[in-house]
Amino acid sequence: MNIILKDIKLFGFHGVHPLENTCGTDFIINIVIGTNYNHPVKALSDTIDYAAVYDVMKNVFSIPEQLLEVVAEKIFVAIAENFPLAAEVDISIMKLNPPIEGFLGQVGVHLKKRISEI
Repeated sequence: MNIILKDIKLFGFHGVHPLENTCGTDFIINIVIGTNYNHPVKALSDTIDYAAVYDVMKNVFSIPEQLLEVVAEKIFVAIAENFPLAAEVDISIMKLNPPIEGFLGQVGVHLKKRISEI
């Protein structure tokens, strides 16, 4: 079973360029949490609450970092620490308006790790 949070749009101040740290920009975040439980899911307590995952991710994301790699790793660790049913986490963070002259598109990072890799 996977828990999926898709196309979350957040505003943040991540980046190495001073303008990114003062003006900020939009990001798109996707998270897939793989679980390894074998029991039937009949109540929220039997699974991972995606609203709680969103809150944890949003709190981590709100702290500015120069590198998206650091943000992704911190989100991974926070999910691992807060959700014992998580077995694997797949995170992508895309910067929608990177400060690259003449560049049209997105840049970002993708992290996929098993919780056992902590």
